[in-house]
This record gives sequence, C-alpha cells and structure tokens, in this order.
Amino acid sequence: MTSLGEVRAKVRMDFTTAPHRLDYHQIMLVESGTGDFTIDSTRYSCRAGSLLWIRPNQVIQFASATNMDAHLVMFTETFPLRLRAQMGMLDDVLRPCHWQLGDDELAGFQRVLALIQEEFGRPDQGLGEDILKHLLAVALMHIDQLCRSQRKDHRETDTPSGENGELFLRFRRELEASYRTTRLVEDYAAALNCTPRTLSRACRIVAGTSTKDLIDARVALEAKRLLVHTDLPVGTIARQLGFTEVTNFGKFFARRVNMTPGTFRRGDDPRN
Repeated sequence: MTSLGEVRAKVRMDFTTAPHRLDYHQIMLVESGTGDFTIDSTRYSCRAGSLLWIRPNQVIQFASATNMDAHLVMFTETFPLRLRAQMGMLDDVLRPCHWQLGDDELAGFQRVLALIQEEFGRPDQGLGEDILKHLLAVALMHIDQLCRSQRKDHRETDTPSGENGELFLRFRRELEASYRTTRLVEDYAAALNCTPRTLSRACRIVAGTSTKDLIDARVALEAKRLLVHTDLPVGTIARQLGFTEVTNFGKFFARRVNMTPGTFRRGDDPRN
C-alpha cells in the first residue's frame, strides 16, 4: 500500500516520461487531480474516482505531466486467495482495466482500501498476511461487481461457471503459454483435450467471441507492447510472435489494429 505521491518522492527518475512495465499487479484509485494514463497503448482520462487495474507486463505510461494523486495497492500474482472461476477472469489482460466510479461505488471501495491500509500498517501478530489476503479478495470482488454492473447488456456470459467456464479459463492459461508459438485453434483444442467445436462454444458462451478472435487479440496485444516498449526491429518482433514472414505479420497487424506496425510505433494514430 502506498500513494502516487509517495512513489514520486522516492523515485529519483521521472517515471512518467517513458513507457514501462511492472512485474506485479497494481490497482490505482485516483483521489485528486487529473491526467491521461495509457495501458497497453489505450489512453484513459483520469480524475477523482477513476479506478485502474494494471496487470503484470502491461505497458503503462502517463501520457503527459499530471497532478494526480492516487492510492496504490500492489500485489504479486501468487498472493491473492484462490476464488471461483468467475474471479479467475479478473486478471485477464484482455478484460477491462479502467472504470469511473459513481459516488456510492467510490465510497464502498474507499472503505475497503481503508481497511487494507489499516491492516498493512499494523504490526503482524501472526495472521497479518491472511487478513490482507482476505481483504484483498474483498477489493477484487468489488471490482468484479463493477465489471458486471457497468456492462450495458448484463450478459449471462459475464459470470462464467460450470464446464464452459472452467474450459475457458484453461484455454486462457494455455493461450498465455503458447500464443508465441501457435495461432491455430486446433492446437489449443488438442492441448486442452477437447474438440475445436467444444472450445469454440466455451469461448462464445463466456467471452462472446470466437476462439480465433481471442488468440489473435492476444498476439496483437503483445505486438503492440513490443512495438511501444522495445526498439526491436519489426522483423524480430514478427519472428518472436511466430510469423515466418514479416509481410504476413504486417498484414495481420494492419487487420487487427487498422494501421501498419511502423505507423503504430511512431505514434501516428489519429485517435490519440
């Protein structure tokens, strides 16, 4: 537990000037000020009540000088309690990472953060870590409520459960492990010991889209990260993501992002 102001005071370099990655989760609740913040090349306008969840390895950057201050909660991937399948979706990099809280939502989330802060600052008498894990679980369940309450359609698919939910979560774990080596639906189905049709049905029910679209979205996301966060040549990035020909990578990227890799790297996106 810390604040954005405390981080600024401790870090000698200006961490807002360049894209960077964290190797842990960071939940940020803006308390005051305004500013633009980018997560994986998507820009979010932030003000008091803005809530952001930065997942490990996402590329982040303050888009400009900012006077924002915020509460920060940082935790490793292994720290939270194991929760039901629905909660397993929350730390998915393809899921939402920004919410603007209403007054009631903000007050409720601030109460949870205050409890975490109080426990974090208290001397550990033997159960401190367990208490923090349970309090963090409450915070994550609040975010889960936000994910569902702020969806306009409130689809049943937003609460994965049963065989389809479990298969989808296994697929997402396999996708994280294998997106650099294969983009074939059949390969993922074989790794999960199911048919492509069964996997496709699980993806449609849980995520509302096709298996192929989820695979391509994950590859495109990593391509954008590498283009922004590294100086690697486009050809090297293409090979790292399993493309044997850089022209095929260029066509894939243009189809997913609506611009060439070079244009994206230069930051020439008119939407920004």
